[in-house]
Amino acid sequence: MADMIDKAIGLVNIVHIGSAAALGYLVDYRIFVCMTSWVHYCKYIYQYYWRTARTLPKYAAWKRDVLLFKTIALLNLAYIYGSPYFTKMVPIYETAVEPEMDYIGLGMVVVGYFVSISATQALGVNGTYFGIELGFVKADYCFVNGFPYNVIPHPMILSQIFALCGVFKAAHVEAWRWVLVPHVVLYLTHMTQEIYDFHNGTPWYVKAKQEEEKKSKWSPPPWSGGGQRASADKAARGRNPSLPPR
Repeated sequence: MADMIDKAIGLVNIVHIGSAAALGYLVDYRIFVCMTSWVHYCKYIYQYYWRTARTLPKYAAWKRDVLLFKTIALLNLAYIYGSPYFTKMVPIYETAVEPEMDYIGLGMVVVGYFVSISATQALGVNGTYFGIELGFVKADYCFVNGFPYNVIPHPMILSQIFALCGVFKAAHVEAWRWVLVPHVVLYLTHMTQEIYDFHNGTPWYVKAKQEEEKKSKWSPPPWSGGGQRASADKAARGRNPSLPPR
């Protein structure tokens, strides 16, 4: 049973989330928010740089962790953004509020997450979660050319930042805007890491340039006959300068 729970959720995750929930319930919900909202970004940045999940069990465990904490982070945002419409109160701050429907902000949230989901479908789940970088997806970095990658650059991250800005725009979220700032900063940090392929190794664009340089310096291999024929001609002309070149 313990093995099944560990495989499905992770015992370390249970301890972490359980501790956060206890502190959030007994002390302050904001503690729970802080302990669970940004964990997945830290795991993205760490894994992208060090690339330690090179085996299937490690990759499955890492992917489980980031999906779990991202889900909790989104639930936190949904509660902060949506609950005032039903309770007429700002969560935790207990401030009475009469939230007006911000159609522009809501539209930004809907469009942002629609584009994000479309990007995930285009890449596939493993492609989204570093499958190429870790060697589980055999493809290059430009293998997707369809929507939304043919419309905007880095749609996975930029679309979610766009959605977060829509949440930030809502007046009734003002007291919770401090939660949104780290989301955006950490997303931008990771996006920069991906753009420059900043990791403990050679960036992909440097490897591509090296491959191009190798191809430009390519000469016919000996087994093709071209190299042997050229060598034979050179030797023959050395012995007989009047011999015409082939």
